[in-house]
Order: sequence, then structure tokens, then C-alpha cells
Amino acid sequence: MDEFLFVGTTQLGTPVYMSELSSQTLKDNGLEGDRSGLYLYEASENPGSVGIRVLASVPNSDAAYRILDMLSVK
Repeated sequence: MDEFLFVGTTQLGTPVYMSELSSQTLKDNGLEGDRSGLYLYEASENPGSVGIRVLASVPNSDAAYRILDMLSVK
């Protein structure tokens, strides 16, 4: 993973993260193809997981902050 653009908490108390992700991390999460953009994700401790669960791909930082605002992430 690269540096976090944002770390916050949802209204339900779930930590979420926004950052770029490496090609290998994306591949480990079943995501192939273009690596550009940012990703919204959460930690996952489920057996067989790779440590995170990618929730969304985000094209740029403006969209990232707008999504976080809409989800009331603090």
C-alpha cells in the first residue's frame, strides 16, 4: 500500500481508508487492470482474506473527499 490519503471512521465505528494500492494488493483482492486512481477500503480479518476489503475505486482526490463526506466519514 502507498501512503494513506485519508483514514476515518464510519457512523458504525468501522475504520475506512483511502489511498492508492499496489498492483499486487489489487490482484490479491481479485481486481485486475488499471491501477490508477484511489481506493476506498476497510480492514478485513475474515479467514482467507488478504487483510483488506476494497469497497470502491475513486478516480481522484476531489471525488474521494466527496464520497467520504456523503458517507459521513470522520
